[in-house]
Amino acid sequence: MKTLLLLPLILLPLVANAAEPANHAELLKKIPDEFITRVGGALPDKNGFVGHNHSGFKGSAFQRGATLTLAIAVARGDRKRAEDCWRAVEATFARQKEAGHFGDPPTSVAFWLCELCRSLLVVQQSPLAKDYQDRIANLLPKLRKAADWLATQQATLIKADGDTPNRLLFSAEAFGFAGILLQDEKLVAVGKDFLNRSLKLYRDEDGVFLEHGGGDSSYQAVNLLRLQEIVIHFPDPKLEAVIHKGMKWELTRIAADGTVSTEGNTRVRPGGEKFMGTEKQVNIGEITLALLYFHLRTGDAEALAAAQRVRSHYTK
Repeated sequence: MKTLLLLPLILLPLVANAAEPANHAELLKKIPDEFITRVGGALPDKNGFVGHNHSGFKGSAFQRGATLTLAIAVARGDRKRAEDCWRAVEATFARQKEAGHFGDPPTSVAFWLCELCRSLLVVQQSPLAKDYQDRIANLLPKLRKAADWLATQQATLIKADGDTPNRLLFSAEAFGFAGILLQDEKLVAVGKDFLNRSLKLYRDEDGVFLEHGGGDSSYQAVNLLRLQEIVIHFPDPKLEAVIHKGMKWELTRIAADGTVSTEGNTRVRPGGEKFMGTEKQVNIGEITLALLYFHLRTGDAEALAAAQRVRSHYTK
């Protein structure tokens, strides 16, 4: 099996003649309106809790849906929706322990920090940047505690997530994006390590990320979404090549009627993995978002057409 050479992920100011990072907020602003309900994340309840946390706080990872909604809202200049989403940020950090975690396992915290930090970077590029400047500044010491605690858990993350590239990429973003926000090269270096670990599970012959040893149409899209978020802030032509080949494979799994095939999947398939007692289904939101990112970043018409087919099929 061919594997990709380890790729550098370091702070852009340290790279001579590095390409300028793209504006993530501008990309999200360009998502066509008809897709927003499918990819727009979630809103917190009046207490700031999201999804499975509605019935009692179970983990910071479940809060991340609101951070995607926050990112899209600020990109579009929607102050009301952004304010609603900020409740989730406040509610999560109200649960922060002195050590820096939130009472849940390292993988859960990595998921939360990944999407929180992604969205904070979007806020800083958005039309609402000044509205949130002081709030983000006040949040940074808490983010520092969380990132520093997670850095002590690297061995645990690697042991738990070492054969799942999507989880390794969540950690890559958590550390890399926290490193940008905190201007901490050591955190970015940790992000680089997790990125490189994920790429060891990339099969260059066909562009497949090996989830538990094989390809998976649902998790492939999650990997492509995470990589595209990384490359927006850390431009790298080698990563772009991985994304292009990986997307080519993903497109073969989307039928003419918009069905996402699970045939041959290692994780999400009939009789496959369960989450909280329920069999996992293909993640239509992140599949659609990965396709839209690719279209908006590259102009690829096939990706847009596939996203349209998926939306049409799964909203019937």
